[in-house]
Amino acid sequence: MPDIDNTIYKPYRDEGVLVYGLYGNETPDAIGDFVEQTSLSFPVVQDEGTRGALAYPAGVGYPYPRDAVIGKDLTIRSIRNSFNAEEMEALVQELLAE
Repeated sequence: MPDIDNTIYKPYRDEGVLVYGLYGNETPDAIGDFVEQTSLSFPVVQDEGTRGALAYPAGVGYPYPRDAVIGKDLTIRSIRNSFNAEEMEALVQELLAE
């Protein structure tokens, strides 16, 4: 998540890019500790009951973090199991150009 904060959120937030961290299986205290330790600047929230995870085609319970990119039209444009800064930045630039 710090990579996303530094390469996507901070550089593009003034252009309207929103980033949210979504945790499904952590306590609020654990989430708060993680945010404090990593100094994240975007909101990180608990996905109570993993309701948000239902949006991911791989289904609930996938054990690894995923990055979902949602376009201005609110459609899911990309879901990735690993963060690649160059690919993500190219996608963000493409979506901002729309």
